[in-house]
Amino acid sequence: MIINDATEEKKSLKRTFQQIQEEEDDDYPGSYSPQDPSAGPLLTEELIKALQDLENAASGDATVRQKIASLPQEVQDVSLLEKITDKEAAERLSKTVDEACLLLAEYNGRLAAELEDRRQLARMLVEYTQNQKDVLSEKEKKLEEYKQKLARVTQVRKELKSHIQSLPDLSLLPNVTGGLAPLPSAGDLFSTD
Repeated sequence: MIINDATEEKKSLKRTFQQIQEEEDDDYPGSYSPQDPSAGPLLTEELIKALQDLENAASGDATVRQKIASLPQEVQDVSLLEKITDKEAAERLSKTVDEACLLLAEYNGRLAAELEDRRQLARMLVEYTQNQKDVLSEKEKKLEEYKQKLARVTQVRKELKSHIQSLPDLSLLPNVTGGLAPLPSAGDLFSTD
């Protein structure tokens, strides 16, 4: 449980590209076998969590994208540097450029992390699809077995019904015990009078 909690904490934080590169590649447990009954639900839960994590991905961060879009033209176009005439304006622009660089570097790192998360999700989806195909194949075999069993039971039922109908109706026979005394009980036979 401690490892799972640490993994969840790590994934819930916004990660930079460097953090992604530093992480080990074994964050994603693989090779789920359809024979392992707990593997299917576990893989499904991880897939759902990965999809939910992508809801908060960098590409969907409208606030940061708006900040980037609203950067002044001087930050984006080198030819506009000629308009700067004094040192104070140059220092203000330098500070703005530094802030823009930090913003863009952080956003690009988040985008790279998102890209890696999407690749991992693609691998998970392939594995999940294969797992579901394997489970489906297994269930289809079971269904075929049960259909065969049902056919055999239905045949036995039909033959039993036919056999019962071919038996003589004892209620139509004459009463052979009419007027005869009942047989003695076991106690009467072995009594010591």
